[in-house]
Amino acid sequence: MKKILAFVFFMNTIISWSQTDKAHEIKIDALSALVTPAIELSYEYAIGNTSGVGIASFFRFNKPNDNFRSFSIAPFFRQYFYNNREYGQKGFYIEALLQYATGNDDTKLLGTTERDKLDDYNDLGIGFGGGMKWLTKNGFSVDIGANVGRNFKIEKASPDFFINWGINLGYRFF
Repeated sequence: MKKILAFVFFMNTIISWSQTDKAHEIKIDALSALVTPAIELSYEYAIGNTSGVGIASFFRFNKPNDNFRSFSIAPFFRQYFYNNREYGQKGFYIEALLQYATGNDDTKLLGTTERDKLDDYNDLGIGFGGGMKWLTKNGFSVDIGANVGRNFKIEKASPDFFINWGINLGYRFF
């Protein structure tokens, strides 16, 4: 009898675990991988059916010749709207983020061919964005989004604003 009860309890645990929603998602930005020699990876954790938190990281493989970021890391919070509760965390979303970025600023002086070398920068910024996410029953996702923000101008060389956009391909698991 104890073996039967233990087996029933074990099977119930397995079945209930397999029916829970998958909460972890990893994504890669296909646009930055194809257009620039860079990679952007992100991770999102589903808090509930309508919100999630995550972190995105950007790595550039070569040092750019113009005003571009080389590395950034950005934690974010997303709120989803108009989603189907059957899958959760899909549809239209807005997000708030905090971004730490490094890069270099080599801007061209207005009206000349000379460049004003302002060297490398490290800066922190705050921003918001939005986009649309599609999610399949198998856990694959496509996320098209953009965000814009204002840097705190910790160093003189850092840009005033930042704009990030991309097409992320991902997979949801566990």
